[in-house]
Amino acid sequence: MNASTLNKFLKDKSKVSLLKAEIDAEVSEYKKLMEKIGSSISIYFHEDESTFLNTYGLLNLINQTINGYLKDPELNYICDCLTLAENVEFENEKIKEIVFEIADQEIWGNYKSVDELKAITKILQK
Repeated sequence: MNASTLNKFLKDKSKVSLLKAEIDAEVSEYKKLMEKIGSSISIYFHEDESTFLNTYGLLNLINQTINGYLKDPELNYICDCLTLAENVEFENEKIKEIVFEIADQEIWGNYKSVDELKAITKILQK
């Protein structure tokens, strides 16, 4: 995934098809490896520009997942990319914590349910 593609999506949710097309093969491999215990997972995040994740952008990602435009593994993969990137800035610590929580399903237990994602959106809107 390219940071520039992610940034376009974060600013404008209509770019979801572009983002999905770019990460499809990566997420397929990611999902298979997540099912194997003890496997190392490759993350492909080309930082062709820096990324700033604010509340609007994170809400966009989560709402696209709640509405079925993104799948749970896609959301996890994107969040994993953001946790490992060097040129990512988070609007605040709350945004960063949520991204890390979504990314690390081994610690927090599988993918987030729709109800959990809705609860996160309420936290973000406070």
